Amino acid sequence: MQGVDGKRIAALIGDGFEEMDVAEPQRALEEAGAVVTIVGLDQRSLTRIRGKRGLDDGMTTKAEELVADCTAEDFDALLIPGGTSPDRLRTNADVLRFVKEFDDAKKPVFSIGHGAQVLISARLARGRQVTGAHAIADDIRNAGGLYRDQPTVQDSNLISTRGGEDIVQFNRAMLEKLAASGTAPVA
Repeated sequence: MQGVDGKRIAALIGDGFEEMDVAEPQRALEEAGAVVTIVGLDQRSLTRIRGKRGLDDGMTTKAEELVADCTAEDFDALLIPGGTSPDRLRTNADVLRFVKEFDDAKKPVFSIGHGAQVLISARLARGRQVTGAHAIADDIRNAGGLYRDQPTVQDSNLISTRGGEDIVQFNRAMLEKLAASGTAPVA
């Protein structure tokens, strides 16, 4: 897809990531010519990150890079899949720094389902329209966010979705945002 080819996307995951929330966006991004890099939390993630498929165990993957070693300058956009992974991610100082760097640079940040929990902890939800899993609607509101029960919501550089049931619309919005966004200037 024109405007997406060659762009680098960081997929930030930990144990408990929702398999479909990684596999489907990654497939769409790679088919459009983007490069998706799995970014993990710690040394163990370089050998194994456990996923889930609903309530069942899902695929395992491994990180290609660690969040402590990354900056937003290394990537064109950030993907935060859902599952139970965001609950661990949101307590990590390097994760919060990394997410804030993307927002400060106005680079696209894509959040699926419970991924919005990371936006909340990074203090990006206040005053912004966000959607996510229904279970965290109150969390979004309590963080000052404007919860929208819609398949996909865009507010400036943030694009969020409720979850896997809306992944087709989310993927389309994600690709359109990437195609419309320029690359960051090289310092």
